[in-house]
Amino acid sequence: MPALPIMPIVVVLLLALPVRLAPRSLGWLAFGLWLLGGVVLLSLGTARLLQAARGEATPTVVAVVAVGALAVGAAKGWFLLRKTARRNIDRLAALTGDRRPIHVYGTRSWVVIGLMTALSIGLTLGGVPPLWRGMVNLAIGAALAASSLSYLPPLRAGILRST
Repeated sequence: MPALPIMPIVVVLLLALPVRLAPRSLGWLAFGLWLLGGVVLLSLGTARLLQAARGEATPTVVAVVAVGALAVGAAKGWFLLRKTARRNIDRLAALTGDRRPIHVYGTRSWVVIGLMTALSIGLTLGGVPPLWRGMVNLAIGAALAASSLSYLPPLRAGILRST
């Protein structure tokens, strides 16, 4: 039985929290969620690749797939998702007051997150072999983890306001 996806739960929690956060706090939350998503996907990808190594694929094939997925994911994180993180930082820096936690990302980012969650559910329900699911999870997880680091310099430099 497939596990319940985490992102819908996160969205509901962010919608339900009765607090307002300063842009700087939203920046730290954005960093944390971005990194958490990456770590969760990296661990799921690793687990699926280990499952594939016990069944459908040789350890050599799994190792090559893992290295390739990590390389592609890191490159995607550095060259593409880093720009997405930067746009979100700029959006948060432009906020003039406190906002609800759901405003941690813009509408466009939430749509992309929803599509990625739907893709993951589709791969699981579609019976895609663990080697392929592991490869996709590892690549996306590496991209998210790598690009999450883009949040740190502006947060440390105080670009986002505390109030």
